[in-house]
Amino acid sequence: MTVDPDEARRLLERELERSEYDGAHVTWWDRASRSFLDWLGSFRADGLGSPVVAHTLLWIAVVVLVAVVVLVVVARGLPRRRARLAGTDTGGVFDDDDLRPARAIADDARTALRSGDWSRAVLDGYRALARGLGERDLVPDVPGATARAIAGRAAVVFPAEATRLDRAAATFDAVRYLGAAATEAAARDVLDTEHAVRTARPVRTTPAVPA
Repeated sequence: MTVDPDEARRLLERELERSEYDGAHVTWWDRASRSFLDWLGSFRADGLGSPVVAHTLLWIAVVVLVAVVVLVVVARGLPRRRARLAGTDTGGVFDDDDLRPARAIADDARTALRSGDWSRAVLDGYRALARGLGERDLVPDVPGATARAIAGRAAVVFPAEATRLDRAAATFDAVRYLGAAATEAAARDVLDTEHAVRTARPVRTTPAVPA
């Protein structure tokens, strides 16, 4: 039996109304996409020179330019700012939960040195030095004291080691706060400084406190 085109269309519409075809219904995304495409299609070639279109394109260009400038500033400006802050933004020598005695810290530092973990050897080596000074009541074990502050106070008690103390403090800060990778020589220098201070006789026995 021959079916004319109108009848065929009606049969197809009736078939598509069945529940099996619910998943094929037009969704909100389909409608939004179609609206966006229709909007794009409204910009005819002869309409690009209109004031409204020119004004819109100008604002788009300004927004894109500002976004590019912001990205350049973020990409190039912040690293330099972090580098400037890194030299002064240092904290305490010890973590809040680090209650190890000086001997245990020194043992950990020597273990790290033997295993090739030179950065850990630097950190624990200087911590052993600082904790040892506190245990001997030569430098107050002030919570949050920086490596530079401890070195400065220790230099009053051990003036002959002032240069090595300052160098050890700088090495500690570089590893802990600047992310520098320690060398074996630097790690050994910090541990040697810790040993020298631990075995030296202080020139004064009263604690060196900040002014």
